[in-house]
Amino acid sequence: MAAANRKIVACYLRSSSALLDDHVLNRLAARFAPSTHDGREPVVHVELFFPDKGNPDNGVSAGIHYGGQMFMHPKRFRRADWTFQSIPATETQVARAKQFCDRQKGASFNHIGFFMPGMCNMGHSYRERNLATKKMPWYCSELVAYTLMHAGLIDSHCAKRARVHPQHVYDVIQDNCSVYVDCARSFRNTPLEL
Repeated sequence: MAAANRKIVACYLRSSSALLDDHVLNRLAARFAPSTHDGREPVVHVELFFPDKGNPDNGVSAGIHYGGQMFMHPKRFRRADWTFQSIPATETQVARAKQFCDRQKGASFNHIGFFMPGMCNMGHSYRERNLATKKMPWYCSELVAYTLMHAGLIDSHCAKRARVHPQHVYDVIQDNCSVYVDCARSFRNTPLEL
């Protein structure tokens, strides 16, 4: 396999983030999150960021919010609000992930899977078989898990585990990818303060 010279950044909001609406669904996502390995608040939302090849400060974000449609558009992330994991990837893996997300643009939110996560186990093999051809409904952790699987960055077993909750995405990526902590932006031309 060719050397990984690009990256895909998983971007997370923790349950205490000021960017989250004070909504019952965000509180439920935090309450039913798996325990964290580091004792921090659980992750309750995840998106993917694809930095531009020539300018890592710019790029597109892929994600979905409750009740919305899958989006893929330019976005900047503030380090104070988000937690990041950079996943080293080859050009081919980045291209496959972006193509998959582009194909899913406009897909609806997966209400059934969101409210009845046990039912999701029935859909894993369907999703696996149809990733390359069908537009399907998603919630945030599903979209990220299957994008990474389609790109060849995680396997089917990892995707099945990760799709259940954003905290599972964080844990699966941490345990199965050669990640490094990142901030989804460049520090070039930024004076270092000690």
